[in-house]
Amino acid sequence: MLVAGADVWKGRWAVVLLADRRFDGAFVAPTIESALTQLREAVTIGVDIPIGLPVLGERRQSDQLARDYIGPRRSSVFMTPPMEMLRARTHAEANGLVANAVGRISVQAFGLRKAILEVQAVALEDGRLYEVHPEVSFVRANGEATLAWPKTSWNGVQERQRILAAQGIRLPEDLGPAGAAGVADLLDAAIVAWSAHGIATGQGQSLPSGSGRIGAIWR
Repeated sequence: MLVAGADVWKGRWAVVLLADRRFDGAFVAPTIESALTQLREAVTIGVDIPIGLPVLGERRQSDQLARDYIGPRRSSVFMTPPMEMLRARTHAEANGLVANAVGRISVQAFGLRKAILEVQAVALEDGRLYEVHPEVSFVRANGEATLAWPKTSWNGVQERQRILAAQGIRLPEDLGPAGAAGVADLLDAAIVAWSAHGIATGQGQSLPSGSGRIGAIWR
């Protein structure tokens, strides 16, 4: 069974494929649509990008639950912005749409607005796409023990590689052209693919529990 995990890297998509929970390839695509043309055989595709946006001035419960779940790494989960903010011309203009801190958009989220908007329509049409947050998935794969180090640190890279290896996932030293992508991005794509396998086999868990595909974060 083929599944995939996709993570945004420098405006492109780093994708890792797993066949029966073992590494089966990696590539980089310019858009989610072009990535999907190479994933016709994948039964489930996890993406590290929000699917389902909140109403202006409100927050998604899934984002808060994910932040609580990963503990020390909670800042890696940004609060998903509404459509109005994503369509703003500047970060300041986006935050000018709300009168207080509730619902304000982070710099990180605003920088990802193109990818977030790109995914919304595609996810509605393609039921294979699930929102998966890598840090949430790493915690679940680690026996629900929180991670000690950020993914951008040397120790954090080793920690995440150990977790993947314990799940039978080992990325080769040479990934060809895909190896140009960032180390953390490829590790993220790999654990997102791990969650995609769990979803495909009925072992996936959603935040909030019992949620449908849209608006939930899966692990």
